[in-house]
Amino acid sequence: MEAIKDAIFSNTFDPDTEIPDLSGKVYVVTGGSAGIGFGIVAHLLQHNAQKIYLLSQSEQHAAEAQDALKHWGDASRVEWRQCNLESFKQTDKVARELSKELDRLDALICNAGLGVGVYNESEDGLDTHMQVNHFAQAHLMLTLLPILQKTPDSRLVSQSSDLHRPASSDIKFASIEEMNQDIGAMQLYNRTKLAQVIFLRELLLRIKAGQFGKVTGNTGLPWINATHPGGVVTDQQDQAIEAYGTLGKVGVAAVRPLMKDPVKQGCRPILFAATHPDIVKEQVQGGYIVPDRKVTEPSDQSKSPVLGLNLWKLTKQILEQKIGNLPYTMQDDEVNPRHLKEQGLIS
Repeated sequence: MEAIKDAIFSNTFDPDTEIPDLSGKVYVVTGGSAGIGFGIVAHLLQHNAQKIYLLSQSEQHAAEAQDALKHWGDASRVEWRQCNLESFKQTDKVARELSKELDRLDALICNAGLGVGVYNESEDGLDTHMQVNHFAQAHLMLTLLPILQKTPDSRLVSQSSDLHRPASSDIKFASIEEMNQDIGAMQLYNRTKLAQVIFLRELLLRIKAGQFGKVTGNTGLPWINATHPGGVVTDQQDQAIEAYGTLGKVGVAAVRPLMKDPVKQGCRPILFAATHPDIVKEQVQGGYIVPDRKVTEPSDQSKSPVLGLNLWKLTKQILEQKIGNLPYTMQDDEVNPRHLKEQGLIS
């Protein structure tokens, strides 16, 4: 018994040895061609996933990833789909194609993201940080949610960051105008990481409230969790150099030797959330997981019901305006947690 207890509460997780056999399972991974995303895809392939859909923008990076993945398993099981998250048109096309093609989805792993970097606006007229890191991937989540819901013990995981903690207290998620204010490279990033945690918590509440169909047994409600990878060497550091110039270059040079390898270490929390049976065994739902597999509490700000409702409404507004004719319905009424507690749906 003590050995089992120690294993459950241990904070170590080795994806080479502790991911179970994934035969027959299907995965969708955003940002899967480089860095942490490549590590995610590689380890899924290593453990015999039946199919992995790798979503990324660069065809060159995807081709390089496909070649490197041959060392991890049968690379023919990995299918690249070009998905530029700065384009709602392309994101919507990929999301709808997958929703029609897939008959099961064991995990949607939302790993893609822009790092600390300069302010830009997308072709859709939105801050690229918020569009890539939150709005576009929220559309992917909601479009593929019905497939996740019918797949037993499926997972929905979003790669957030502990940099959600110093997000500005001025954030309201009240309007497009607010999102399109240049609040500085660091805060642009922090805001998106906060949004990711908030949105998953709000989505979880709304699924439990029955807004996305009936929840029964091990279907209807995926295991929904956010993760923090720790300090990891990725190309996001180059974005910081672009934003801060010489100061950024000096800072990155100082911290990079202390950062983790994205394939060996950086992908551990998100792979634990996406694959490990302890998520089900320990009922890790609506959690925030930090390296390697520790479930901890996100910031108080991320738990704000006001911010949760605001972000939900703003996401609905933007997706309806920019995409239109959504394949799902986002009710914008407030969910009362007290009623869910009375029904035993939340603790």
